[in-house]
Amino acid sequence: MRYIPYILVLFVFASCEQKKETIIAKKWNAISVDDPKQDELLKAQEIFIDTFGKNNDAATNIKEYGFSNVDSARESLRAEYSDYKKMQEHAIENTWFDFDKNGLVIMNFSGQRDSANWYFDKEGKLILDEPKLKGKGNIIKMDIVSLSDTLLKLKFAENGGMSTVTFHPAK
Repeated sequence: MRYIPYILVLFVFASCEQKKETIIAKKWNAISVDDPKQDELLKAQEIFIDTFGKNNDAATNIKEYGFSNVDSARESLRAEYSDYKKMQEHAIENTWFDFDKNGLVIMNFSGQRDSANWYFDKEGKLILDEPKLKGKGNIIKMDIVSLSDTLLKLKFAENGGMSTVTFHPAK
């Protein structure tokens, strides 16, 4: 009999804890993407742009690149690199996932919308199941790095690397 108050307290705390399905069921806006492999490639590109043709004389640049005015080419490459970074930022700012409580997710990737069924598998991974909804497509498995009322962090394999996307709830 003396354990009943303790059991009641445990029951109250357990019932207050939200399930993952309840927490995730809302609209989430992407705020960042972490992709170490891509970051490494971008750093290498920056180094290349900064050093491109600098240690050569005009004759060597003509022989290696077909032109001697590498300063103009370097500026052109910097502009392309800057445009690429702006496109990445735009993509992040315009990506959102809207999970409904019935297992449907609508996703927006910079104006390109897609949908899938969503659920958690036995290991706790988030599954986006296009074939279940549309009869074709992919099944995407994502690790949930973090999930709370204010933060969703998903990790998944993409193009031979691992990406982590961080979301905040939409306002």
